[in-house]
Amino acid sequence: MSLAPIISNNATNGTSTQIDFDNLYPAILQCFVIILFGYIAGRVGVITSSQGKGIGAFVSKFCLPALLFQNMCQLKFSEVNWYFLGSIVIAKTCVFIIVAVITLVVKRPLNLGCAGLYAIFCTQSNDFALGYPILQALYSETNPSYLQYIYLIAPISLVFLNPIGFTLMEIHNNQHNHKHSNKVVIFHVFKGVVTNPIVFMTAIGIIGNVVFKQKVPYIIDDILQVLGNAFSASALFYLGLNLVGKLKGQLGIAMVVPILLIAAKSILLPLLTWEVIGWLETSQSLNESSSLGMYGFLYGTFPTAPSVFLYASQYNVAQDLIATSMVAGTFVSAPLMFVSAKMMTVVVESELDYKSLLLDTSFDTSILSIVCCLWVFGVLFASGRWRRIPHRFLFCLIIMQLLSSIGMVVYSKNHTSLEWQNYVQFILLLLGVFGVRCFTGVIAVVLCLLHIRSLCYVLRVQIWLFIYGFGFPLILTGLLFLIGRKDLSNEIDPSFHYGFHQTLLSVVVLSVNVVIVIIALTIKQRNDRLTVSSAHLSLSKDNGHEEEGGNNSGEKSSKVKENMKTSPDSDKRAGSVQKSYQSCNSSTSVPKEHPLFDTLNERTCLLQDCGPTQRRQCISKLRKYMVNSAALSDDPQIEAPALSHEAELNEYQSSQHLILILLLLLSMLVGLFLCVWKLFNTKATGIYVEIEFLDGVFNYGQGFLIFTVFGFDTKLIFSRIMRRLRRCIYGVEIVHLPKKSDLDEETVNICQQFEEYHKKQCSEAILKNLRYRLRTYRDVFTGTDLCDWLIQVGLAHTRHEALEYGRHLIMGRILAHVTGEHFFHDQPYFYRFISTEDDNTQC
Repeated sequence: MSLAPIISNNATNGTSTQIDFDNLYPAILQCFVIILFGYIAGRVGVITSSQGKGIGAFVSKFCLPALLFQNMCQLKFSEVNWYFLGSIVIAKTCVFIIVAVITLVVKRPLNLGCAGLYAIFCTQSNDFALGYPILQALYSETNPSYLQYIYLIAPISLVFLNPIGFTLMEIHNNQHNHKHSNKVVIFHVFKGVVTNPIVFMTAIGIIGNVVFKQKVPYIIDDILQVLGNAFSASALFYLGLNLVGKLKGQLGIAMVVPILLIAAKSILLPLLTWEVIGWLETSQSLNESSSLGMYGFLYGTFPTAPSVFLYASQYNVAQDLIATSMVAGTFVSAPLMFVSAKMMTVVVESELDYKSLLLDTSFDTSILSIVCCLWVFGVLFASGRWRRIPHRFLFCLIIMQLLSSIGMVVYSKNHTSLEWQNYVQFILLLLGVFGVRCFTGVIAVVLCLLHIRSLCYVLRVQIWLFIYGFGFPLILTGLLFLIGRKDLSNEIDPSFHYGFHQTLLSVVVLSVNVVIVIIALTIKQRNDRLTVSSAHLSLSKDNGHEEEGGNNSGEKSSKVKENMKTSPDSDKRAGSVQKSYQSCNSSTSVPKEHPLFDTLNERTCLLQDCGPTQRRQCISKLRKYMVNSAALSDDPQIEAPALSHEAELNEYQSSQHLILILLLLLSMLVGLFLCVWKLFNTKATGIYVEIEFLDGVFNYGQGFLIFTVFGFDTKLIFSRIMRRLRRCIYGVEIVHLPKKSDLDEETVNICQQFEEYHKKQCSEAILKNLRYRLRTYRDVFTGTDLCDWLIQVGLAHTRHEALEYGRHLIMGRILAHVTGEHFFHDQPYFYRFISTEDDNTQC
């Protein structure tokens, strides 16, 4: 549904804030097509790396300085809005400080280099190569004075903020290499700032502005014009060249930091810029203030400049991470810039102008969210994880999300005036929205306690966490009905239907839970006990979780003994826990060999002041917990972690929960910005409408976020289905292999080559004794181990090739799954090599 018939456009408004939107779409398309051409040219080798550096030198040493000098000479400083520039400085400085401080607090070990680099990444925009063409398309015809701000905004980062980041990176390098004194560090930073072409030409341009009296001589202007005209296409093409080879395997949990950096750059910076401009621009007319606020928001959405990757390479700090963030951020910014620029053209006379569109969007999002929540419900039920911690709190969060989405669906389609029906829909909606916020905080606290305390501690305090998650939203909903029923407003967004009181309570809920999440995650990161240490390693080996076979056993045994000597307390604690476990006098359904016993010491209280009585109570709670949650599936070897702490991480799904918390935290921050703006402003603008739509999508579409994190954890479900299908087709739940005489030539050759040249070497490298639950499997290996070995020795170049290689070996009867239930997978399933005698029996 288009906005055009619903909301009027600034182009017809006749004010000073006109925007020429007709050129925007072609400008964005043009920019990214040229970037794509540059990427293709670099990818296929049409332009080599050295040739690309030549293009980069031409752009940065000639074209950009000429463009800067020409425009700075012609700039009319009397027309500059210095309050607007001050707002940009404040917003960028706030984001810089926030990112740097959070990095220093959270990252362990302490890394000043990362703090400086991340802060630069989140504040240095691609002002000229990508930003200028878009601003030119929007304002060149209707408001050309706005274009001059880009030349004044760029030096803010280069002169003021970047030197702080460079100093931090220089100090970090000195701490590790001890190369230079403090004076040399300061000199290097100062020299880098002064010799930067942008900074240097900005200063020279200001001098030229005074000397030439804002009119460049004709001959010089022609030369500058030619070089300036060459800038846009060359810079965009060079940006595409720079993207080649930058996305280097940052997947899964490794994408958390890039996602956070992109969110800070593309969402936090524009939101904060918009807010600060609104606070400082009180002396301007309403139209001018709104226009500058939307301009600042659009500027904040520009992606990070490629030069940040050069900084990472120069200082050897987080190069792959910054490269991945830069590539992803550039393409994420495209739709965000387009939508933001489109919303800048919107004139909102009344919220009723966009009521239908907002309700339809919220309705569609809620339907999608309901479907996603029900799917994740099915996954949690089928796997049995819903009984576990922290999944039981995730289960409650999904319930709350379902309530809010159902409430939104009812609200969108309910046109009755009956008071009791209105109460029902708002109870569902408010209880669900507040509940999701609260359970986000609860999950963060649980994750923190699991990592710095123990599972036993969480079991002891879980009742209070449930009370907070369910009770706090219930109390706030009841309170809102008591104090806000007489203040019903005409708001179309149910988030503000009860006016000021609902907005204020929303700010309270969001603020409290944002603080809880940030504090919990910070404490978890700084004090995480689930790290590889000698104590953990010795304990897990002593419990016999993994029995190494072959020649490595003696060496590993000596290492274990050495570790045990260095940590006698862990041995004593483990022994006391085992005795407590054995002395519990109730009937047990969890035998001693259960994986619980492997990590028993990690799951009970870890503090030194825990007495025997408390430990016995913990063992009792843990036994009851494990009896209820042990039977996850009938699928053997679904996970076979080697160490106790790995078992805990896999069981808790800590990485998945962390990613979900960060996504929900982003949703809360967007909601908090919207509520704060609503408290202090009454006039809606196009950017406000954009934020309201974004908040609605986040609010009622969080089920989709949950689905993206947990909805694909379906191995347990599909494993059962495949086994049932195999039973129906083949009569047994085993893999059906073709006869050896029917194998293709490729499979035969691969098997013969492996059998003759590689099998012995492979056996020595990966065979070991592994235990899963009640049984020890001798001389086996996992599918993941074989894939790793194949890549290591060069028989495969990618994991996909290794997977195909392993499947050839399965069909050629070189190896088999230990129970015959699985084909070859790059998973921790157990496999064994088939001996000649076994092979003859299977022909």
